[in-house]
Amino acid sequence: MKKFIIIALVAVLAATGGVFAYTFTTATATIGVTAIQSDFANVTASTTYSAPEVFGKYIGTWDTGTLFDISPHGEYTGDLVIHVYLVNTGELIRQYHHLNMTLEFQDSTDNAVDERGMEQVLTLQNADVSFYWTSQNGTSPYAIELTGGGYNLHKWKTMTGGSVTPQLWCEITQR
Repeated sequence: MKKFIIIALVAVLAATGGVFAYTFTTATATIGVTAIQSDFANVTASTTYSAPEVFGKYIGTWDTGTLFDISPHGEYTGDLVIHVYLVNTGELIRQYHHLNMTLEFQDSTDNAVDERGMEQVLTLQNADVSFYWTSQNGTSPYAIELTGGGYNLHKWKTMTGGSVTPQLWCEITQR
């Protein structure tokens, strides 16, 4: 009788273990993404900035200009954190030996309005920067400005299929 119970227990474990293993190796999940308009600030990509075309074994500097326009809601009295991310580093690292972009958070009079009062650098190894804004600082509208930086494509790599341009994402959160 003991043998029968042990054999039955092993058979049940084998059958259910196989089901769990099969489910684990074939499971999928779908994540829905919804864009929600902020009620404390609006951010838009600037229509005036255009990145230079970069081909082959190119070395150069970024043109300066406005990347994002930011307008806090007129009745919002709190502070904000502005995050800027370099989102396509996987594509860029295959083409660029180095890439850096100097960014600054400025008001409408071109003054730095980041609480720390300094520029920050996006690189392939440091793909996000944050600016801190207090509601009493500066004159609206505000902007994320590209104030400098450079790039160097891999010397051993010949780019095919056109230019690989950095893609930036700007996110604003309450502080």
